[in-house]
Amino acid sequence: MKHILVVEDSPMVLKVLKQFIAQHHDLKPQFAETLGQATELIARATTPFFACLADLGLPDAPNGEIVEFCLAKKIPTIVLTGSYNEENRKSLIARGVVDYVVKESRFAYEYAVKLLIRLTKNEETHVLVTDDSVTARAHLKKLLKTHLYQVSEAKDGKEAIAVLEKNPDIKLLITDYNMPTMDGIELTKHVRRKMGNDQLIIIALSSESDRYLSARFIKNGASDFLKKPFIHEEFYCRIMHNLEERELLEKVQDYANRDHLTELYNRRYFNKKAEEIITENQKIGAIMSLCLMGIDNFNELNDNFGHDCGDHLLIEFSKSLSKNIGMFVSSRYGGGEFAILMPKLTAEKAARLADDFRDFISSQPIDYNDRKINITLSAGVCEIENGDFSAALTSSYQSLRKAKKQGHNCVVHTNPA
Repeated sequence: MKHILVVEDSPMVLKVLKQFIAQHHDLKPQFAETLGQATELIARATTPFFACLADLGLPDAPNGEIVEFCLAKKIPTIVLTGSYNEENRKSLIARGVVDYVVKESRFAYEYAVKLLIRLTKNEETHVLVTDDSVTARAHLKKLLKTHLYQVSEAKDGKEAIAVLEKNPDIKLLITDYNMPTMDGIELTKHVRRKMGNDQLIIIALSSESDRYLSARFIKNGASDFLKKPFIHEEFYCRIMHNLEERELLEKVQDYANRDHLTELYNRRYFNKKAEEIITENQKIGAIMSLCLMGIDNFNELNDNFGHDCGDHLLIEFSKSLSKNIGMFVSSRYGGGEFAILMPKLTAEKAARLADDFRDFISSQPIDYNDRKINITLSAGVCEIENGDFSAALTSSYQSLRKAKKQGHNCVVHTNPA
């Protein structure tokens, strides 16, 4: 939850801003209409304000004093103004405001709030700036830091490759074209051999007069191109556009990997992810276990109470699974069955954890239409031997069937041979 300060004296504008901010539950706003009120809110705040959205002309601060005050308090500030003034814009940008937004339309307010959301994400966004010019790198770093990005630097393409290898969390590479050792296009080619656009965004920069340069960059894998010198707003908008595009793609991919009802991973993705994790853990000789669990008599529950109730039980069960065993990769494996991959646990320890969860589930009736429904689960656990996921699945299923034959509501585990 990010605490933000909104300073605006127009009731109409304030109403619109409140509507947009209310759509984002990660933002906790406090509102002021004057510099005096804003000063008091900041002084009383027990949690520092993450950012401020401030009108440039207030009744007790008609000349932008609110901006100076917030910047002095090191609060990232987005300026709202009723009219565009180029000198004001340049001055405010130079002083380090996040952006300068003219109150021209409803879209402008939506953009300002979207920018607040962007700032919350930028804190977790790692950017690599590559340029042989110390001055240029410093300038880009300052721009990015103003928008709260994490920033690393490299002086040429070869150094950039080394930084990327050490920092797999880097999401965006900004590279100049003309550099010694390895130029921007060669760097882009090299990176794209290993990383697609869904893994790393590349924005190229150049002051070269070659009109074909942008096309060369794009053809070799760059996500975008910006000619220097550029204005700040275009720089920020290009970055925001590319990040939003990537985030949308990630959402689509994640949706495809999820079970539509429970929001746990689906079987296809779980199998793929399990194979990857098993391969990685095999390299270091780590123990791993697999657990398959099922809601007891799930088909009878569907028959007795209806499929809507069955869906509700699956949803509530999945929430409990995520809350109690959420540290592991889990999935709805089909019907009322679920699979959990448990790295670094022997079959005995994994079974103990599954049994604790079984005990919890059996003691927690689920509310449905003024009715309390008790459910139990059975589980089969086995240790994964020699990286053989297929054999582990077979063994876990056998243990799960054994648990059900023993009367349900129990966990059976298979120790390695």
